[in-house]
Amino acid sequence: MASSIIVLVNAKSGVDDKRNCRAELEELLALERVEAEVRVFQRGEELLGEARRAVSEGCRVLVAAGGDGTVSGVASVVAGTDTVLGVLPMGTLNHFAKDLGIPLAAKDAVRNLVDGRTVQVDVGEVNGRTFVNNSGVGLYTWLVRER
Repeated sequence: MASSIIVLVNAKSGVDDKRNCRAELEELLALERVEAEVRVFQRGEELLGEARRAVSEGCRVLVAAGGDGTVSGVASVVAGTDTVLGVLPMGTLNHFAKDLGIPLAAKDAVRNLVDGRTVQVDVGEVNGRTFVNNSGVGLYTWLVRER
């Protein structure tokens, strides 16, 4: 059975290397008395595979720690389930987190996991791919991938 709270970190999101952020996140979560498993991934496919496994095993809260792509990917896994999506904005732009008023500083974002409120958000789908805050086509998607 999965932990009730799992934090999935995309080490490739944003501009900073997040391979060593596990200890920092574990410390911030402990300060807030949150018992959670922190798992760091180098590849998005592995992170999403772990998200699917966690949801199938009954994870209560699945936290996406990364940018908008990570959040959207994990949201596509939890959509339509009883699992709650948590967000720790660790990407470049963090549009989704900003739209929801989630603080961008790690300490404040972790505090928000504890003190924040749960809201329902709409999801969309384009070509069989679920997304939360935006979907891009054409030149924009190429530029994002090249970045």
